[in-house]
Amino acid sequence: MTSSSPHGRRRKSTSVPFPRASAPTTSRATPQHRGVPAAGPGGSRRKQITAAATLSVAAMLTAALTAAHAGPAPTGTGPAVQTAATKASIAPVQASAGASISYERPAVTTEQAPLPVPAKTQVAAAGTAAPKAVAAAPAAAAPAASSARLGAPLASMSVTSPFGIRSSPISGSGELHTGLDLVAACQTAVFAAGAGTVVEAGWSAYGGGNRIVVDHGNGLKSTYNHLASIETSVGAAVAAGQRLAAAGTTGASTGCHLHFEVLLNGQTVNPQGWM
Repeated sequence: MTSSSPHGRRRKSTSVPFPRASAPTTSRATPQHRGVPAAGPGGSRRKQITAAATLSVAAMLTAALTAAHAGPAPTGTGPAVQTAATKASIAPVQASAGASISYERPAVTTEQAPLPVPAKTQVAAAGTAAPKAVAAAPAAAAPAASSARLGAPLASMSVTSPFGIRSSPISGSGELHTGLDLVAACQTAVFAAGAGTVVEAGWSAYGGGNRIVVDHGNGLKSTYNHLASIETSVGAAVAAGQRLAAAGTTGASTGCHLHFEVLLNGQTVNPQGWM
C-alpha cells in the first residue's frame, strides 16, 4: 500500500516503451531530477512524458511518408521547371494506322424543277375569276437551228438593194424595203429556198406581180416576186432547190430582177439572217 502522506515512501517510476523510437526513462520522478515541479502524486508526470513521445513519433512518421511520396526533387525552380515536368508527364497521343473519323450525313436528294404550265383558260372555281391567258412572246427574227436556214433562190447571188429603209425607185419617197433585190436577167431560173408547200402562186395586187409563196413550216415562209412565169401551183410540195419560176419585171418593177422575201409568223424579216 502507498502512503498518502507526502513524506511516505517514494514509488519507483517505470520506463514506457515506444515502437521504433527510444523514450527516456527515469528511475525517480522527482522535481529535482526533471527540473519541473511535481504536479501530483506520480501519474500526471507520466502522462506528460507519454504525450511528448507520441507527438515526436508521429512527426517522424509524417516526414518519412512525405519524403517517400514526393519523389526526386527537380533540379530547377520556377514556372519553366514546372512546365517541363508537366509536359514530360503527358504522353503524346497518336491515332493507330487505319483509323478513320466518321459522322452522320443527312440524305440529300434532287428532283427536276416543275415545268411551266401552258397559258390557257381554265375552269374557275365557284366564286373565283378565271385566270387571264398570258400573251405569247414574239418569235425571234433569226433561226433557232441550222436546219431552219434557207438556201439561195438563184444560182448566183448579187444584192442590188438590201432589206431596210430606202428611197423608192418608183416614187422617190422613203419606204421600208421588205426583201432583197437580186440581180437576175429575165427568164433566169428561180429555185425554192427550202422544202415546203406552195400556198400562193399567181398575180399579186400589191405590186409583186407574178408571185409565189412557199410555207416551210414553223411560221417560216419565203416569197418570190416580179416573176416572168410561174411553174408550180398552190398545194404542191416542193423540195429545196427545186425550180419554181423564171425571173421577170412584172408588177411594181423598173427592170428584170428577183425580189426575195422571208416572213416569220407573218412579219417580214431580213432574208440575209436566214441564208
